[in-house]
Amino acid sequence: MKMATERISKIKNYRIFREFDWPDELCDFKDKNLFYGWNGSGKSTLSNLFRLIEKRESVTEGEVEFVISGSKVDGAALSTAQGLPQARVFNKDFIADNVFTSHGLVAPIFFLGEENIKKQKEVEKLKKDRAQVEKEGSKKEAEKHQSEKALDDLKKERAKSIKELLRSSGGNNPYNNYDKGTYQLKCDELLELPDTKQKIRILDESDLDAQKKKKESVRLDKLQILNFSYPDTQQLTDQVVTLLKKTVVSSVIEALKNDQELSGWVKTGLAKHKNDNSNDCLFCGQPLPDGRIQELEAHFNDKYNALIREIESESEVVKLAIESLKSCATPNRLGLYNHFKSEFDTKHRDFSDEIGRLKEYLESLLAALKEKAQTPFQSIERSFDVVVGNIKVISDLNAVISKHNQETDNFETVIKGARKTIEESLVAQSLAEYEQIRNKVDLASTARKEALNKAAALETEIHEIEKSIEEHLRPADELNADIRSYLGRNELTFEIQDNGYQISRNGTPAKNLSEGERTAITFLYFLKSLSDKSFSLEDGIVVIDDPVSSLDSNALFHAFGFMKERTKDSGQLFILTHSHSFFRQVKNWFNHLPNQKKKDVNLRPARFYMLTSNVVEGKRSSSISKLDSLLHEYESEYHYLFSLVYEAANSEEEEALKQNYPLPNIARRLLESFLAFRQPSKTGELRQQLDLIDDFDVAKKNRILRFLHTYSHAGQISDPEHDPSILIETKQVLEDLLCLIQKDDDRHFNQMKTLVTK
Repeated sequence: MKMATERISKIKNYRIFREFDWPDELCDFKDKNLFYGWNGSGKSTLSNLFRLIEKRESVTEGEVEFVISGSKVDGAALSTAQGLPQARVFNKDFIADNVFTSHGLVAPIFFLGEENIKKQKEVEKLKKDRAQVEKEGSKKEAEKHQSEKALDDLKKERAKSIKELLRSSGGNNPYNNYDKGTYQLKCDELLELPDTKQKIRILDESDLDAQKKKKESVRLDKLQILNFSYPDTQQLTDQVVTLLKKTVVSSVIEALKNDQELSGWVKTGLAKHKNDNSNDCLFCGQPLPDGRIQELEAHFNDKYNALIREIESESEVVKLAIESLKSCATPNRLGLYNHFKSEFDTKHRDFSDEIGRLKEYLESLLAALKEKAQTPFQSIERSFDVVVGNIKVISDLNAVISKHNQETDNFETVIKGARKTIEESLVAQSLAEYEQIRNKVDLASTARKEALNKAAALETEIHEIEKSIEEHLRPADELNADIRSYLGRNELTFEIQDNGYQISRNGTPAKNLSEGERTAITFLYFLKSLSDKSFSLEDGIVVIDDPVSSLDSNALFHAFGFMKERTKDSGQLFILTHSHSFFRQVKNWFNHLPNQKKKDVNLRPARFYMLTSNVVEGKRSSSISKLDSLLHEYESEYHYLFSLVYEAANSEEEEALKQNYPLPNIARRLLESFLAFRQPSKTGELRQQLDLIDDFDVAKKNRILRFLHTYSHAGQISDPEHDPSILIETKQVLEDLLCLIQKDDDRHFNQMKTLVTK
């Protein structure tokens, strides 16, 4: 798609342009664009901006902004801007870089030989392939960048969460400085392990919580191991069973034997009677029957008492066993590390249950002994399901205490281990995502590298084919034909030498070329270079800055003819000139282009502009504007010069004169043009021409002549030294000049006045 420069929307503090902003009413550039401007109006500056586009070099001073195919392009970013159009610029820099170079060789122009058309088509196909590969490479580069960013974000996010979880006060904790690099190293380390070992690194919620509690703990004192033995319940049971079977052989009083409550009451009363040595009943006060005391003593004999004492003794043994269970003290759970408390509570509960079970069993033995004490004369046959203390419950509880004590002994190692375990668990959880994104980066990198290698291979292939088809013999021959046609002689030629051309005169290196010869050679070479295979004329921009310096009218016409033929098919053409004759030729060409007469200005293919330079705050400042209608509508420059002089002569503002330091030159050109028609016999002799005008004040004629000789230079419109004295007399001299024209040709003056004051 053809790229086009639509406007230069801003030029500020760049050479002669101080504060230029593209006016809203000024039309954008089109396919053909003509600029007219006198010397010093900014033509070279403008062409230099286009040359920066050609060379892809950034603007390094001031501010410049282009609008190219609808997009703003900062001049400071030209070297890196994408999608800039190709450009070829003819100006002084082009001549120095390509034709009259320091090394003496002219850069060659390469054409295609007819026999190489097939190869060129192959090159074009390869270039399309290369563009596609480069596009794919760019796509993979974007994918790689996107995946790298996603991977980097993942590493930063995971590293941040691990750091926040595991950091602590103090300078010896490596997790205080945990970053994405550390996280990546751990990921790569775990990825070296088999899948099974990776998975076991992932903790479930309860284990992870335990490790978190462990790493948050502070160093605690060691706890006493539980040193406790269960009572020998088997032995106690055997002893109780034996006692239950024992009986007392004596004179049994049936009433007491069968009434245990009465037996106990009587036994107590018997002991009291014996202590008081009384024969009267202590209960009723009546005398006891003879022999009653002896009868009762026979019932409660020594064997009875011995059995009772044995029962009581065994009961004490059982009670002591019960008390030993009650008095068993375990460590306070508050002294444990938090991550052991849950396990300790479970094991402690098991131990307490075991103590309760044993206590309940021993109390059943004690109850059996109590029952036996109340029935000593009867044998009790009873079996017990012996409850034996579970030693494992004690060892399990002590195992928790031991782990606590071991952690205290290795506190720093344990904390480090807990942190590492947590880190590996969290890293292992994200390992799949990390590996997936990393694989995307690797795949994109590999694909991008393959694309680059393929593009490089295609570039090499293209270069080899192009190298085999480059020809610069034919363009040299054609250039020589152009020079022969242009100059009318064949003494100047382009000779192929090494990797360039040598300009020769009659077979030897040319020296002392005339200005006309130099201009002809450089311009013809530039026009021929537009056919170089490295430049697409149909899609590119061609800029030509004053190609007719030092050319006579015949050479100027030749130059225009060559230029018109070689640039007519250019994508966009810009011509800048100070020569009114050349300007007129180009203007007529553009005015006769198809569709140029359409009413809709936007449909016209050509645009006309002028460059003007005014003085702002003591400094010249250029601007671009629409071409003055007098220059556009008339073949001669005379109408435009007359309008400038008339406007300045009739201005009441001093500022208007300050803006027109070129007025002495303008006045000279106007007077010379007027007198050339009025006094043709003395053309070129300004004083003699003035002398032929009889009826005009001699003093005024002398003042005009002195003013023009002092402040102007014949043959050009330039910018004289800023002599303040010019401002003092300019207005009066211009008024005198207009009076002279009116005096000599009143009808002509009035018509011109009417024309310029419309």
